[in-house]
Amino acid sequence: MTYEAALKASKKIGASKAEGLPLLAMTIAALALAHAINPELAFDGAVKLGLTAAQVRKLDPVSLGDLMFV
Repeated sequence: MTYEAALKASKKIGASKAEGLPLLAMTIAALALAHAINPELAFDGAVKLGLTAAQVRKLDPVSLGDLMFV
């Protein structure tokens, strides 16, 4: 699932019910605002590494930025 599709699904499902890739997309979209990262690249990196939304939320800013280059 692409970032755009996951984000669209998350909006359709709603924040309280999102899980899996839609939740990951929502998490990265929120973190992108605070950390000036490209959310699509960070999402793709997190998916490649098999990270969950909970794991992404625990990353420090440098590691979050590194997701863009996986």
